[in-house]
Amino acid sequence: MPRDRGDRWKELGTRIREARKQADLTQRELGELVGVSSHAVWAWEAGRMKPSHEHLVALAFHCETSPGRLLGQEAVETELLEAAEVAFRDAVVGLPPEDVESIYKFIRFVRAEHRERLRDER
Repeated sequence: MPRDRGDRWKELGTRIREARKQADLTQRELGELVGVSSHAVWAWEAGRMKPSHEHLVALAFHCETSPGRLLGQEAVETELLEAAEVAFRDAVVGLPPEDVESIYKFIRFVRAEHRERLRDER
């Protein structure tokens, strides 16, 4: 019998909780770092809600892991992606949260521009 979405979200939630604890963060601390309430972190960990892509990346960043690991896709990750994540993490360590958020906004902007160029080329 196939698993439903709730089961997958519960597995994701378990991995988020484990990563948070490994990073020695409370739900409140992680929520503040990611820019959400502690209730949102609780809901993710309980499998009641799925984090957005941006929140998943932020969760992984602040828990010093990768989005792929949180999603249970360890075998799919490439060395290049892991190296990029480490380089990005090292580049922003120690920056104030508002600067990290500015970097996230810039990355989202670049991705949107890339998608637009691809769309225009079609």
